[in-house]
Amino acid sequence: MRTALTSRRVNAYLAALAAVSAATVTTIALRPWMGGSVSIFYFPAVIIAAVYGGYGPGIVSTVLATAALAFFFIPPEHSMKIGADDALRLVVFAIVATATSSLSTALKRAEDARRRSFHELETALATLKKVSGWPLVAGSRLGEGARRVLEHAATVMGATSSIAVWEAEDEPWRYVAMPPYPISKRPPTELSPVVPSPLEHAAIMCSAPLDEQATVIVHERSGETTWRGMPVHPDLLVHLRDAGFASAPFQVEHLKGRVFFSGIAQVTADVIPLVVLVAREIGNSLDQLFLHERLQQVAIREDRIRLARDLHDGVLQALTGIRLQLQTLADEQHPPSSSSERLLAVERAIATEQRELRAFIEDLKPVAGAQRGDVAQHLEELRSRLAAEWKTTIVVRVEPANLALPPSTDSAVRLMVREAVVNALKHASPSRVSVDVRSDGGDRLQVVVSDDGRGFPFRGRRDHQALVASNDAPASLRDRVVSLGGTLAIESQPTGSRLEITVPVAIQHM
Repeated sequence: MRTALTSRRVNAYLAALAAVSAATVTTIALRPWMGGSVSIFYFPAVIIAAVYGGYGPGIVSTVLATAALAFFFIPPEHSMKIGADDALRLVVFAIVATATSSLSTALKRAEDARRRSFHELETALATLKKVSGWPLVAGSRLGEGARRVLEHAATVMGATSSIAVWEAEDEPWRYVAMPPYPISKRPPTELSPVVPSPLEHAAIMCSAPLDEQATVIVHERSGETTWRGMPVHPDLLVHLRDAGFASAPFQVEHLKGRVFFSGIAQVTADVIPLVVLVAREIGNSLDQLFLHERLQQVAIREDRIRLARDLHDGVLQALTGIRLQLQTLADEQHPPSSSSERLLAVERAIATEQRELRAFIEDLKPVAGAQRGDVAQHLEELRSRLAAEWKTTIVVRVEPANLALPPSTDSAVRLMVREAVVNALKHASPSRVSVDVRSDGGDRLQVVVSDDGRGFPFRGRRDHQALVASNDAPASLRDRVVSLGGTLAIESQPTGSRLEITVPVAIQHM
């Protein structure tokens, strides 16, 4: 771009020189018939240079024309020695030529400004036409709404892929959405920084494929510059391979982030205002989705508290009363009979269900304080209860043994493990169930629940997207995994099944 601009300036000055030269040659050729009007062809030369090249070439043509007149046509000819009258005539010519040049330049600037305004208006109308029809996300879930918004934004930008990365004001996560994949929650240490610090607040674009030597156009309020290097975090580069890249930041009431596009067909100057507008619209949509999700979480929290209270004060107390009546009936049978033994068996079954119900109620209650949960201890307690109730071998392994999780995540992991194990016990009739919970050494947790039962109705392995499309996985378990920003995969064979759950967590060793 700078090379082209420099070339145009050089051409403008050369045109000024050519115009004055042409005026000089013409005046020499027609001098016998011109009399004293030797400056008549120099005025058009000055005007042409000013109109074509602007103020600088206009002034240069004025100086050259004055010098040519003094040297070639003012006596004594071929000499710069001139008399007072001739000097006055040259000064008047220079003043008139300068004024003419300034006027021509001003007219040219006004015309250029009018053309730019018209072009900007056309661009704005085209941008509004593209952005019109922005999807309404009110009432949508975060994952579905973000997918629709980013797919529409990619269409507006004429891009093949789109990515949004953002953070909430009061959450220690970094959200990443890249259709068609589900939204993932990353610890803040990942994807840091999303873009190099010199580009943090700028809109950027690049027409070539991204690499370490990419030349990036950087647009800020102070103006437009270029920057050389890799403009995105390497983990995002795999999804932004296509040539034609643009990105812009956004900051709304509750969220701050950045959007990325690649595969843009034409990367021109119009891309920058368009990507800035699209980024702002994406930010507003994500903010709406975030608030809707937050309100849903508050409502679910209140419902959980109410459900826990109703279960404790209603069903649990009723079961306690039934147990006491069964014990009384069993004690009235002297000596013990088969009826009393059956009554005692029923009483023991109700006692087991009461323990499970109490555990479920405790899981429903919000966690107080910020104490981190001992994963191995809590899962061992769960294993003991389920093994005693179902008379089935259940093995739990936690690596590392001192693994600790935030209270809310610890509770969610226990609920996921409980649901996965109970589903296997109910539907697969296994002789053994194993649970493996391990950290990858970073900020992700993997939970694997396997059994030797009948497996699921399908055969083979299905990843998260396939399970969502086919709706084969247990819906409540899948929703719980998604709420944590994780993924679920299932492998099912006639000899058993294997559930793999991966979730991002802030892991700590106790």
